[in-house]
Amino acid sequence: MWSLGSLEAEVMERIWSADHPLPVREVVDAMNAERGSPLAYTTVMSTMAKLHRKGWLDRTRSGKQYLYEPRESREACTARLMAEALTDSNDPESVLLQFVERVASTGSPALLSTVRRALGEDT
Repeated sequence: MWSLGSLEAEVMERIWSADHPLPVREVVDAMNAERGSPLAYTTVMSTMAKLHRKGWLDRTRSGKQYLYEPRESREACTARLMAEALTDSNDPESVLLQFVERVASTGSPALLSTVRRALGEDT
């Protein structure tokens, strides 16, 4: 994911897949259950604090710990990153055209129908 390191992306995936705000300990334990080499609590805590400062996570204090949750959904984040890619390009029209061509090349009628609906066209 753009602008995220691999550990940051792994933390975000864990947070996005949760159905409630998570303390650092829960994230560390879940990540370590799936890894070959365990991560230190302080490494994950620092990463989550950094994601909070970058605006990816919101946090609230609960007793002596923070509970973290995503500032936006995975889908909203992806849409924002796609829009940023367009505005950061020297040729956004070309980028958009190539994106739509890739969507068309997937052969997914549902995806094409979604693009048409978004453009206000009949399917």
